[in-house]
Amino acid sequence: MQVSRRLIALGAASAIFIGACSGGSATPAPTTAPSTAATTAPSTAASEAPSTPAESPSEAAVNTDWKACVAFDTGGLGDKGFNDLAKKGLDDAKTLGFQVAYSEAQGATDYAANIQRLIDEGCNSIITVGFNQAQATVEAVKANTDIAFGQVDAVWDEATNGPTPANFSGLDFQIDEAATLAGYVAAGVSKSGVIGTYGGQQFAGVTRFMDGYYAGIALYNKAHGTTAKLLGWDAAKQTGTFVGGDNPWGDPAKGEQLAKTFIDQGADIVAPVAGGTGNGSIKAMLAAKGYAIGVDTDQSLSLPEYAAALLTSAQKVIDVATLDTFKKNAGGDLGGENYLGTLANGGVGIAPFHDLDSVVPAEVKTEVDKLKEDIASGAVKVADYLK
Repeated sequence: MQVSRRLIALGAASAIFIGACSGGSATPAPTTAPSTAATTAPSTAASEAPSTPAESPSEAAVNTDWKACVAFDTGGLGDKGFNDLAKKGLDDAKTLGFQVAYSEAQGATDYAANIQRLIDEGCNSIITVGFNQAQATVEAVKANTDIAFGQVDAVWDEATNGPTPANFSGLDFQIDEAATLAGYVAAGVSKSGVIGTYGGQQFAGVTRFMDGYYAGIALYNKAHGTTAKLLGWDAAKQTGTFVGGDNPWGDPAKGEQLAKTFIDQGADIVAPVAGGTGNGSIKAMLAAKGYAIGVDTDQSLSLPEYAAALLTSAQKVIDVATLDTFKKNAGGDLGGENYLGTLANGGVGIAPFHDLDSVVPAEVKTEVDKLKEDIASGAVKVADYLK
Protein backbone atom coordinates (compact mmCIF):
# COMPACT_ATOMS: atom_id res chain seq x y z
CA MET A 1 0.00 0.00 0.00
CA GLN A 2 1.63 3.25 -1.11
CA VAL A 3 1.21 6.35 0.98
CA SER A 4 0.13 9.58 -0.71
CA ARG A 5 3.02 11.52 -2.20
CA ARG A 6 1.94 14.43 0.01
CA LEU A 7 3.12 12.54 3.09
CA ILE A 8 6.37 10.91 4.16
CA ALA A 9 6.37 7.57 5.97
CA LEU A 10 8.89 7.66 8.79
CA GLY A 11 10.39 4.72 10.64
CA ALA A 12 9.94 4.61 14.40
CA ALA A 13 12.46 7.07 15.81
CA SER A 14 14.08 7.11 19.20
CA ALA A 15 13.22 10.68 20.09
CA ILE A 16 9.53 11.18 19.29
CA PHE A 17 6.73 12.37 21.49
CA ILE A 18 3.00 11.83 21.57
CA GLY A 19 1.75 15.31 20.77
CA ALA A 20 5.13 15.93 19.03
CA CYS A 21 7.66 18.53 20.09
CA SER A 22 7.19 21.95 18.58
CA GLY A 23 9.91 23.18 16.28
CA GLY A 24 12.82 24.53 18.27
CA SER A 25 11.41 23.41 21.60
CA ALA A 26 12.90 20.61 23.67
CA THR A 27 9.79 20.10 25.79
CA PRO A 28 7.39 17.31 24.78
CA ALA A 29 3.65 17.74 25.04
CA PRO A 30 1.93 16.10 28.02
CA THR A 31 0.81 12.50 27.49
CA THR A 32 -2.39 12.80 29.50
CA ALA A 33 -5.51 14.80 28.83
CA PRO A 34 -5.81 17.79 31.21
CA SER A 35 -8.38 17.36 33.97
CA THR A 36 -9.64 20.91 33.39
CA ALA A 37 -11.38 19.71 30.23
CA ALA A 38 -13.56 17.14 31.98
CA THR A 39 -17.31 17.16 31.68
CA THR A 40 -20.08 14.69 32.31
CA ALA A 41 -22.01 15.51 29.14
CA PRO A 42 -22.80 12.34 27.16
CA SER A 43 -20.98 11.60 23.92
CA THR A 44 -22.65 10.65 20.68
CA ALA A 45 -21.78 7.93 18.20
CA ALA A 46 -22.92 7.01 14.72
CA SER A 47 -22.37 4.14 12.30
CA GLU A 48 -22.79 4.27 8.56
CA ALA A 49 -23.19 1.50 6.01
CA PRO A 50 -20.65 1.48 3.20
CA SER A 51 -21.55 3.13 -0.06
CA THR A 52 -20.88 1.56 -3.44
CA PRO A 53 -17.10 1.15 -3.88
CA ALA A 54 -15.36 3.47 -6.33
CA GLU A 55 -14.85 2.00 -9.79
CA SER A 56 -11.28 3.31 -10.18
CA PRO A 57 -8.90 0.42 -11.00
CA SER A 58 -6.36 1.91 -8.61
CA GLU A 59 -8.78 1.31 -5.74
CA ALA A 60 -9.88 -2.18 -6.82
CA ALA A 61 -7.97 -3.83 -3.98
CA VAL A 62 -9.81 -1.98 -1.19
CA ASN A 63 -10.92 -4.40 1.51
CA THR A 64 -14.62 -3.58 1.82
CA ASP A 65 -14.91 -5.78 4.92
CA TRP A 66 -12.58 -3.40 6.75
CA LYS A 67 -14.29 -1.07 9.21
CA ALA A 68 -12.64 2.35 9.42
CA CYS A 69 -13.49 4.54 12.40
CA VAL A 70 -12.68 7.94 13.89
CA ALA A 71 -13.01 9.18 17.47
CA PHE A 72 -13.41 12.95 17.20
CA ASP A 73 -12.13 15.42 19.77
CA THR A 74 -14.13 17.99 21.72
CA GLY A 75 -15.25 20.84 19.50
CA GLY A 76 -16.89 18.13 17.42
CA LEU A 77 -18.10 17.99 13.87
CA GLY A 78 -18.80 21.37 12.37
CA ASP A 79 -15.65 22.89 13.87
CA LYS A 80 -14.53 23.90 10.34
CA GLY A 81 -11.11 22.58 11.34
CA PHE A 82 -9.31 19.39 12.28
CA ASN A 83 -12.37 17.35 13.27
CA ASP A 84 -14.08 18.17 9.98
CA LEU A 85 -10.90 17.36 8.04
CA ALA A 86 -10.70 13.93 9.67
CA LYS A 87 -14.39 13.43 8.86
CA LYS A 88 -13.65 14.17 5.22
CA GLY A 89 -11.01 11.43 5.31
CA LEU A 90 -13.60 9.08 6.81
CA ASP A 91 -16.17 10.09 4.18
CA ASP A 92 -13.62 9.43 1.45
CA ALA A 93 -13.01 5.97 2.94
CA LYS A 94 -16.76 5.31 2.83
CA THR A 95 -16.81 6.33 -0.83
CA LEU A 96 -14.12 3.73 -1.53
CA GLY A 97 -16.28 1.03 0.05
CA PHE A 98 -15.02 0.85 3.63
CA GLN A 99 -17.51 0.34 6.42
CA VAL A 100 -17.27 3.36 8.72
CA ALA A 101 -18.28 4.56 12.17
CA TYR A 102 -17.40 7.49 14.40
CA SER A 103 -17.86 8.97 17.86
CA GLU A 104 -17.88 12.54 19.13
CA ALA A 105 -16.54 13.64 22.52
CA GLN A 106 -18.33 16.26 24.59
CA GLY A 107 -15.47 16.33 27.10
CA ALA A 108 -12.26 14.58 28.14
CA THR A 109 -14.16 12.04 30.21
CA ASP A 110 -15.64 10.66 26.97
CA TYR A 111 -12.37 9.71 25.29
CA ALA A 112 -11.81 6.21 26.65
CA ALA A 113 -15.50 5.29 26.45
CA ASN A 114 -15.76 6.51 22.86
CA ILE A 115 -12.77 4.45 21.78
CA GLN A 116 -14.17 1.39 23.55
CA ARG A 117 -17.53 1.90 21.84
CA LEU A 118 -15.82 1.80 18.46
CA ILE A 119 -13.89 -1.32 19.47
CA ASP A 120 -17.17 -2.95 20.52
CA GLU A 121 -18.69 -2.01 17.14
CA GLY A 122 -16.03 -4.09 15.40
CA CYS A 123 -13.80 -1.33 14.05
CA ASN A 124 -10.60 -2.62 12.44
CA SER A 125 -8.95 0.82 12.31
CA ILE A 126 -9.53 3.61 14.83
CA ILE A 127 -8.03 7.07 14.41
CA THR A 128 -8.32 9.41 17.37
CA VAL A 129 -8.26 13.13 16.65
CA GLY A 130 -6.18 15.51 18.73
CA PHE A 131 -3.42 15.41 21.32
CA ASN A 132 -5.88 15.49 24.23
CA GLN A 133 -6.76 11.86 23.53
CA ALA A 134 -3.18 10.67 24.07
CA GLN A 135 -3.62 8.69 27.27
CA ALA A 136 -6.86 7.00 26.20
CA THR A 137 -5.27 6.12 22.86
CA VAL A 138 -2.13 4.65 24.44
CA GLU A 139 -4.19 2.43 26.73
CA ALA A 140 -6.39 1.22 23.86
CA VAL A 141 -3.40 0.50 21.60
CA LYS A 142 -1.72 -1.64 24.24
CA ALA A 143 -4.92 -3.53 25.12
CA ASN A 144 -6.03 -4.26 21.53
CA THR A 145 -3.03 -5.34 19.49
CA ASP A 146 -5.21 -6.76 16.69
CA ILE A 147 -6.77 -3.34 15.98
CA ALA A 148 -4.92 -0.63 14.00
CA PHE A 149 -4.83 2.74 15.75
CA GLY A 150 -3.73 6.15 14.56
CA GLN A 151 -3.74 9.58 16.15
CA VAL A 152 -3.92 12.99 14.51
CA ASP A 153 -1.35 15.51 15.78
CA ALA A 154 0.61 12.86 17.65
CA VAL A 155 3.38 10.31 17.48
CA TRP A 156 4.30 7.65 20.03
CA ASP A 157 6.15 8.72 23.18
CA GLU A 158 8.83 6.03 23.19
CA ALA A 159 10.56 7.45 26.26
CA THR A 160 7.42 6.96 28.35
CA ASN A 161 5.55 4.14 26.61
CA GLY A 162 8.26 2.00 25.05
CA PRO A 163 8.83 1.23 21.34
CA THR A 164 6.20 2.29 18.83
CA PRO A 165 3.68 -0.58 18.66
CA ALA A 166 3.11 -2.45 15.41
CA ASN A 167 -0.56 -1.38 15.55
CA PHE A 168 -0.06 2.39 15.90
CA SER A 169 0.52 5.12 13.31
CA GLY A 170 1.24 8.69 14.36
CA LEU A 171 -0.12 11.41 12.04
CA ASP A 172 2.00 14.49 12.65
CA PHE A 173 2.37 17.76 10.78
CA GLN A 174 5.26 20.23 10.71
CA ILE A 175 2.75 23.05 10.66
CA ASP A 176 5.27 25.62 11.89
CA GLU A 177 6.70 25.55 8.36
CA ALA A 178 3.40 26.60 6.79
CA ALA A 179 2.65 29.04 9.60
CA THR A 180 5.99 30.74 8.94
CA LEU A 181 4.76 31.55 5.43
CA ALA A 182 1.47 32.85 6.85
CA GLY A 183 3.33 34.97 9.42
CA TYR A 184 5.49 36.47 6.68
CA VAL A 185 2.37 37.36 4.68
CA ALA A 186 0.76 38.89 7.77
CA ALA A 187 3.80 41.07 8.45
CA GLY A 188 3.82 42.17 4.82
CA VAL A 189 0.15 43.13 4.84
CA SER A 190 -0.31 44.60 8.34
CA LYS A 191 -0.59 48.39 8.40
CA SER A 192 -0.02 48.66 12.15
CA GLY A 193 2.80 46.13 12.31
CA VAL A 194 0.94 44.33 15.11
CA ILE A 195 -0.34 40.76 14.74
CA GLY A 196 -2.09 38.81 17.49
CA THR A 197 -2.27 35.07 18.13
CA TYR A 198 -3.55 32.74 20.84
CA GLY A 199 -4.14 29.03 21.31
CA GLY A 200 -6.81 26.80 22.76
CA GLN A 201 -4.40 24.91 25.02
CA GLN A 202 -0.63 24.84 25.24
CA PHE A 203 0.20 21.69 23.33
CA ALA A 204 2.78 21.31 20.58
CA GLY A 205 0.05 20.84 17.98
CA VAL A 206 -1.00 24.41 18.84
CA THR A 207 2.28 26.12 19.62
CA ARG A 208 3.83 24.97 16.35
CA PHE A 209 1.43 27.33 14.59
CA MET A 210 2.38 30.14 16.95
CA ASP A 211 6.09 29.44 16.54
CA GLY A 212 5.63 29.69 12.80
CA TYR A 213 3.85 33.03 12.98
CA TYR A 214 6.63 34.33 15.22
CA ALA A 215 9.33 33.08 12.83
CA GLY A 216 7.58 34.45 9.75
CA ILE A 217 7.32 37.91 11.26
CA ALA A 218 10.99 37.76 12.31
CA LEU A 219 12.00 36.77 8.78
CA TYR A 220 9.99 39.62 7.28
CA ASN A 221 11.54 42.12 9.69
CA LYS A 222 15.01 40.85 8.79
CA ALA A 223 14.35 41.18 5.06
CA HIS A 224 12.69 44.61 5.23
CA GLY A 225 14.21 46.31 8.27
CA THR A 226 10.79 46.59 9.89
CA THR A 227 9.62 46.07 13.47
CA ALA A 228 6.37 44.12 13.12
CA LYS A 229 5.56 42.20 16.30
CA LEU A 230 3.47 39.29 17.50
CA LEU A 231 1.17 39.62 20.51
CA GLY A 232 0.06 36.52 22.42
CA TRP A 233 3.16 34.38 21.97
CA ASP A 234 6.83 34.67 22.94
CA ALA A 235 8.56 31.85 21.06
CA ALA A 236 11.83 32.25 22.95
CA LYS A 237 10.12 31.75 26.32
CA GLN A 238 7.34 29.49 24.98
CA THR A 239 4.74 31.52 26.84
CA GLY A 240 1.60 33.18 25.61
CA THR A 241 -2.18 33.52 25.57
CA PHE A 242 -4.39 30.41 25.76
CA VAL A 243 -8.13 29.96 26.17
CA GLY A 244 -7.90 27.08 28.64
CA GLY A 245 -10.89 26.18 30.77
CA ASP A 246 -13.35 23.42 29.98
CA ASN A 247 -14.24 24.60 26.46
CA PRO A 248 -11.07 25.86 24.75
CA TRP A 249 -12.08 24.75 21.25
CA GLY A 250 -15.79 25.62 21.03
CA ASP A 251 -16.32 29.08 22.53
CA PRO A 252 -16.61 31.64 19.69
CA ALA A 253 -17.76 34.33 22.14
CA LYS A 254 -14.42 34.00 23.92
CA GLY A 255 -12.73 34.19 20.54
CA GLU A 256 -14.46 37.49 19.79
CA GLN A 257 -13.38 38.82 23.16
CA LEU A 258 -9.74 37.86 22.61
CA ALA A 259 -9.71 39.40 19.14
CA LYS A 260 -11.09 42.67 20.50
CA THR A 261 -8.36 42.66 23.16
CA PHE A 262 -5.71 42.37 20.45
CA ILE A 263 -7.43 45.08 18.39
CA ASP A 264 -7.30 47.38 21.43
CA GLN A 265 -3.53 46.77 21.48
CA GLY A 266 -3.18 47.81 17.86
CA ALA A 267 -3.46 44.49 16.04
CA ASP A 268 -5.03 44.54 12.59
CA ILE A 269 -4.44 40.82 11.94
CA VAL A 270 -5.23 37.94 14.33
CA ALA A 271 -4.24 34.29 13.94
CA PRO A 272 -6.28 32.11 16.33
CA VAL A 273 -5.29 28.48 16.92
CA ALA A 274 -8.33 27.32 18.83
CA GLY A 275 -10.79 25.47 16.62
CA GLY A 276 -14.34 26.80 16.82
CA THR A 277 -13.29 29.39 19.40
CA GLY A 278 -11.17 31.00 16.72
CA ASN A 279 -14.19 31.39 14.46
CA GLY A 280 -15.37 34.12 16.82
CA SER A 281 -12.07 35.94 16.34
CA ILE A 282 -12.43 35.79 12.57
CA LYS A 283 -15.93 37.24 12.91
CA ALA A 284 -14.57 40.05 15.08
CA MET A 285 -11.81 40.87 12.60
CA LEU A 286 -14.35 41.04 9.79
CA ALA A 287 -16.44 43.50 11.80
CA ALA A 288 -13.33 45.58 12.54
CA LYS A 289 -12.29 45.54 8.86
CA GLY A 290 -9.12 43.70 9.81
CA TYR A 291 -7.80 40.32 8.74
CA ALA A 292 -7.39 36.85 10.18
CA ILE A 293 -5.26 33.79 9.47
CA GLY A 294 -7.22 30.53 9.30
CA VAL A 295 -6.19 27.28 10.94
CA ASP A 296 -5.92 23.64 9.73
CA THR A 297 -8.07 24.03 6.61
CA ASP A 298 -8.76 26.75 4.04
CA GLN A 299 -11.22 28.66 6.17
CA SER A 300 -12.15 31.01 3.33
CA LEU A 301 -13.93 27.95 1.96
CA SER A 302 -15.16 26.44 5.22
CA LEU A 303 -16.33 29.82 6.58
CA PRO A 304 -17.40 31.65 3.40
CA GLU A 305 -19.36 34.18 5.43
CA TYR A 306 -16.05 35.43 6.84
CA ALA A 307 -14.00 35.09 3.65
CA ALA A 308 -13.58 38.85 3.33
CA ALA A 309 -11.45 38.79 6.48
CA LEU A 310 -9.42 35.63 5.81
CA LEU A 311 -6.05 36.54 4.37
CA THR A 312 -4.87 32.92 4.13
CA SER A 313 -4.85 29.76 6.28
CA ALA A 314 -2.08 27.51 7.58
CA GLN A 315 -3.24 24.08 6.46
CA LYS A 316 -2.73 20.40 7.32
CA VAL A 317 -3.85 17.65 4.94
CA ILE A 318 -5.46 15.65 7.74
CA ASP A 319 -8.06 14.19 5.37
CA VAL A 320 -5.37 12.65 3.16
CA ALA A 321 -3.42 11.31 6.15
CA THR A 322 -6.60 9.76 7.57
CA LEU A 323 -7.60 8.07 4.33
CA ASP A 324 -4.08 6.85 3.58
CA THR A 325 -3.85 5.30 7.03
CA PHE A 326 -7.10 3.38 6.54
CA LYS A 327 -5.93 2.13 3.16
CA LYS A 328 -2.57 1.11 4.59
CA ASN A 329 -4.23 -0.74 7.48
CA ALA A 330 -6.68 -2.54 5.22
CA GLY A 331 -3.75 -3.66 3.10
CA GLY A 332 -2.19 -5.43 6.08
CA ASP A 333 0.07 -2.77 7.57
CA LEU A 334 -1.32 -1.97 11.03
CA GLY A 335 1.32 0.59 11.91
CA GLY A 336 4.65 0.80 13.67
CA GLU A 337 5.58 4.03 11.92
CA ASN A 338 4.60 7.68 11.71
CA TYR A 339 3.68 10.14 8.99
CA LEU A 340 5.04 13.67 8.95
CA GLY A 341 3.45 16.29 6.72
CA THR A 342 5.90 19.01 5.62
CA LEU A 343 6.22 21.74 3.02
CA ALA A 344 8.56 19.47 1.09
CA ASN A 345 5.98 16.71 0.64
CA GLY A 346 2.88 18.92 0.53
CA GLY A 347 1.56 17.69 3.88
CA VAL A 348 1.25 21.31 5.07
CA GLY A 349 0.89 24.60 3.21
CA ILE A 350 -0.93 27.91 3.06
CA ALA A 351 -4.25 28.54 1.36
CA PRO A 352 -4.71 30.86 -1.64
CA PHE A 353 -5.45 34.50 -0.92
CA HIS A 354 -8.79 34.24 -2.76
CA ASP A 355 -10.67 37.56 -2.77
CA LEU A 356 -7.86 39.24 -0.82
CA ASP A 357 -5.22 38.51 -3.46
CA SER A 358 -4.92 42.20 -4.31
CA VAL A 359 -4.21 43.02 -0.66
CA VAL A 360 -0.94 41.05 -0.69
CA PRO A 361 1.88 43.01 -2.39
CA ALA A 362 3.45 41.29 -5.39
CA GLU A 363 6.84 41.53 -3.71
CA VAL A 364 5.55 39.62 -0.69
CA LYS A 365 4.10 36.88 -2.90
CA THR A 366 7.46 36.43 -4.63
CA GLU A 367 9.31 36.37 -1.31
CA VAL A 368 6.90 33.83 0.17
CA ASP A 369 7.37 31.53 -2.82
CA LYS A 370 11.13 31.70 -2.33
CA LEU A 371 10.78 31.20 1.43
CA LYS A 372 8.68 28.09 0.83
CA GLU A 373 11.43 26.66 -1.36
CA ASP A 374 14.10 27.50 1.20
CA ILE A 375 12.22 25.92 4.12
CA ALA A 376 11.43 22.82 2.07
CA SER A 377 15.08 22.42 1.09
CA GLY A 378 16.36 23.06 4.61
CA ALA A 379 18.16 26.27 3.62
CA VAL A 380 15.95 28.14 6.12
CA LYS A 381 15.14 26.53 9.47
CA VAL A 382 12.17 27.79 11.45
CA ALA A 383 13.92 27.06 14.74
CA ASP A 384 16.61 29.64 13.94
CA TYR A 385 14.02 32.42 14.18
CA LEU A 386 12.47 31.51 17.53
CA LYS A 387 15.06 33.26 19.70
